[in-house]
Amino acid sequence: MTKQEIEKAIENGESVWYLFFGVYELKTSKHTDKFITRDGDYCYTDKNGFDRCAPLDMLYKSKGEAEHYLNHQDITRTETLPFLTWEEFLEKKAIHFIDNKGIDFVLCITDNKIKLMVFFMVSKTWSLTEANFYKAYDECVRLFKGEE
Repeated sequence: MTKQEIEKAIENGESVWYLFFGVYELKTSKHTDKFITRDGDYCYTDKNGFDRCAPLDMLYKSKGEAEHYLNHQDITRTETLPFLTWEEFLEKKAIHFIDNKGIDFVLCITDNKIKLMVFFMVSKTWSLTEANFYKAYDECVRLFKGEE
């Protein structure tokens, strides 16, 4: 929801939802002396005469939208696919990565072959050549990105 939509809802006395260690309804029609500051706070006097402020970026038009943000905010995934050249792969003998579904993969050299392994089982095998390493690495990139 945009800042302007929140401001309009407040002006119209509509309830908005506030995140503060949970989701709470703010019944703006019951507030007096309400205004929005230049730095983005909704300030008001509550029914008990206390002055309160809530940042606009913590206000939502619906309970569902507020709960969605509360439950899913700041989710990140910082996995990376190691980048190795052919020479580095020959030296290290393995690349370990986790795909976008959380499945562990290893691209390794065993028995003079390049093998893509998942759950300790061989998924694909290539002859140990530089050209095949790049084909195998392309397969790792595809899996890492979650492409079909």
